[in-house]
Amino acid sequence: PKSAQAAGSSGTSRAQTDKPTSSTAARRAGQSSSQSRATAAHGSDQGDTKISYRVTAKNPTVTSGGKPCSTTAKAPAGADPCLGGSQSSHTRANTTGQCKASKFSSLLTTEDVVKVERETRGQRDNPKWYEWRENRITASVAPRIANSKFVNGKSSEVPQSYLKAVVSSGSKVQTPAMSWGTRNEKRAVQAYEELQSRRTGRPVKVEECGLFIHQGKEWLAASPDGIVREADTGKLLGLLEVKCPYKHRDKTVKEACKDKAFCLEVDGESYSLKRNHPYYTQVQCQLATAGFDRADFVVHTNKDTVITSVDFDAGFWERTEPKLEKFYTEAVIPHLEEKRSYSVWAKEE
Repeated sequence: PKSAQAAGSSGTSRAQTDKPTSSTAARRAGQSSSQSRATAAHGSDQGDTKISYRVTAKNPTVTSGGKPCSTTAKAPAGADPCLGGSQSSHTRANTTGQCKASKFSSLLTTEDVVKVERETRGQRDNPKWYEWRENRITASVAPRIANSKFVNGKSSEVPQSYLKAVVSSGSKVQTPAMSWGTRNEKRAVQAYEELQSRRTGRPVKVEECGLFIHQGKEWLAASPDGIVREADTGKLLGLLEVKCPYKHRDKTVKEACKDKAFCLEVDGESYSLKRNHPYYTQVQCQLATAGFDRADFVVHTNKDTVITSVDFDAGFWERTEPKLEKFYTEAVIPHLEEKRSYSVWAKEE
C-alpha cells in the first residue's frame, strides 16, 4: 500500500500508539473459560503449547460436524438436535449469567469448542465451517439483529431474512463487494503485519482461525479474520478483523471518511471505529465469543492501510447480548421447533 507508513501521532492511526490490554472489572460471566479456550486453541502466551483431545462416544457429534441431527438420529441426552455437540458431564444450570436460551444448547465442553475452532479453519473453504455455523447467531449477522425492530420492541414481526441467515449454514454466493474483500484479504493481512511490526518495533504474525463458539451460549458464534501474536515470543495480542471496502477501493482511508456511512471517523491522523456502526457490534461479538479483550480493526484500500484498536466494551455488550438472546429464543427456537414437529408429522404420514 502506498501510504502504509507510520504517521507518528497519538491515538489510533496508521501508526497507532500502544494501548495496554486491561481486564475490565465488569467482564462478562465466563471470561476465564473463554480466555482459556482461546489460549488452548492457539497456544499459551509463551509459545505454541498444543493440547490434544480424545473424543469419545460421549461427544459423538464433534467428529461428525455441527449439522442438525436428522429425524431418524437420536440426540444424546440433554442435547439440542439442532446444534452440534452433546451434553457435557457437568451442568451449568446455576452458572452466573447463564442465559435461558442455553437450555436449548448442547453445552459443549471446552475441549469440544477448541476442537471445533481448529477443525473449521479455512472458513469459507472448509465445509465444516458451514456445518457448525448453522442455527447459530454469528457476529456477521448480529448487528442487523441487534438493531432490528423485532428485538427492540417496535414490531412483532420476525425479520425473515435475518432468521434465514441464522438457520442456514450461510450462502456461498458472493456479491462483487464480498468478492473484492475475499480477494484482497490476504494482501491486507500482509500489509497489517508489516505496518504493525514496524510501528511496535517487534514482529507480529497473524494466524488463521476457524469458528469460535461461545461456551455456555452456544447459539452464538464468530469467525474473526485472524489471531494476532508476537512472532518472537508467541504472546497472544488479540483478534484481527479486516475490511476492504469495495466502494472506496481507490481512495485513501481519510478520503473515505468523508462518507458519513463509512465505518471509521478521523481526527487529524487518528482513526476510530464508530460505535454506532454495524462493524462495532460485529467486533464486540467476536471479542465476547472468542474470549479476547482486544482486536485490531484494519481498513485496507488500493492506496492505504489503517489500523485502529478496539477494546472489549462490557457495557455495550451487556446491552446488546440480551437482544440477540431475545431473537434466538423468540424467533429461532420457535422456527426450529415448528420445523422439527413438521418433520415428525411428515414421517408419520
